Amino acid sequence: MYKLKTLITGVAIFWTCLLTASNIHLSQPILYMENDDCYAVFNLSWENSWKHVRNHDAVWIFFKALPYDAPYRHVKVAQAGHAVVANFFNDSKGMDIEVPADRTGLFISLASPYRGNIEISLKVALDRKDFEGLRLRGTTFKAYGIEMVEIPQGGFTLGDPSPEAPKYGSFYKPDKNGEFAKLVQISSEDQVLEVGKTGDLFYQAPKGYEGDQQGTIPATFPKGVAPFYIMKYEITEGQYVQFLNSLDTSQVKDRLNFEAKYYDELGGTISPKGGYFDTPFPGKPCAFLSWEDAMAYADWTGLRPMTEFEFTKACRGASEPVAKEFPWGADEKSKVQRLPNRDGELVMLNQWTEADLYNKRKVHFGASYYWVMDLAGSLWERMVSIGHPNGRSYTGTHGDGILSDDGIATNSDWPTGEEDSGGVGFRGGGFYGYERDYHEYNPFSPIAYRPYGGWHGTLRSNAYGTRLVRSK
Repeated sequence: MYKLKTLITGVAIFWTCLLTASNIHLSQPILYMENDDCYAVFNLSWENSWKHVRNHDAVWIFFKALPYDAPYRHVKVAQAGHAVVANFFNDSKGMDIEVPADRTGLFISLASPYRGNIEISLKVALDRKDFEGLRLRGTTFKAYGIEMVEIPQGGFTLGDPSPEAPKYGSFYKPDKNGEFAKLVQISSEDQVLEVGKTGDLFYQAPKGYEGDQQGTIPATFPKGVAPFYIMKYEITEGQYVQFLNSLDTSQVKDRLNFEAKYYDELGGTISPKGGYFDTPFPGKPCAFLSWEDAMAYADWTGLRPMTEFEFTKACRGASEPVAKEFPWGADEKSKVQRLPNRDGELVMLNQWTEADLYNKRKVHFGASYYWVMDLAGSLWERMVSIGHPNGRSYTGTHGDGILSDDGIATNSDWPTGEEDSGGVGFRGGGFYGYERDYHEYNPFSPIAYRPYGGWHGTLRSNAYGTRLVRSK
């Protein structure tokens, strides 16, 4: 198996430290098994957290047991019994702990308004049944953390008022001839929309990659009106390395994104090192992910793919659409300072940090209405498309943390990675490197532009990435 080895002493099992792009740090927790209780104690810190009137960030935490000679186990959290046992950043600020019904992991976030760095000590109660039959000596346990951003309850608008937007597949409410009449209001999570020239929603398909221009978007399709969490950043190389290092030989063999053609030449930096996987740039966006790679990661983390509608909500919120609008709320892209360097890491050219981000500066950070980063630029965002029956039938189930024996996601409502199956699309634009010219939707694409919104391009590329969501 590909995993790190740790020292086991009695019933206390030490966990390795993990770092991510948002400087999330989990210390070496200790697992305690006392009578019927099972819990882990560890420190958690991350930078530039916030809670204000619009929304807040959070960390999604989940756990794995990694036996030396068997596949990993996902360890569920208990429904109750969690606590912040020490606050090292501000004694007057409490934290909220949110446990979903499936107990795949938990969210930790600020309980009251604050802006700054977080450092706390956590006690997390675990499901003891997940340890049954497991030989603890020789087993590594790990805690993983992903920074998320809350997208609150509320309606929003699809489309773009620019006369040019329809030629890029933008959504609109059609007139009797199928031409643009007005933008589309999404006001309810169970809203049903008929797609077509005389329907509730339509789009042009000049490239043939925008979708089938038909069908019913059912009440069960995730619209983005109900609250959800979205990854603040795209999946990073460091996060994908953590994933690879948890899998056994049969699961990992088809998830090796670094086997893609021209991987090294086009900037990929993940590689095997002495039985493990590693990257010198753990914070850079992880390119060369196939749809199957991304969905395996989604299932493993307990998250899920986002939809086109949720992407729009995360970009603009409830604000009134602006013609040719980017996720930072303006049609201007030359002011963006957050760009990839030669190693593919996203950096601020003006040396600002995210501590300098506030709403009037969103354009410089490329931050969305809710402060989600890089929804335009960086890598193409793969998501569930309304342009195919396999996308429209998606109901938004979450991963359960458990992959198939061959490393594939097991959610039946998720579009598959088969090249001709359909249900996937691309939004946001992608950065292919500095040695080329760019245009209207690369590397920054306006929110509503979807020239590949229904294209099921599931293979690996240096400009393809993914970010994931979870319903609240």
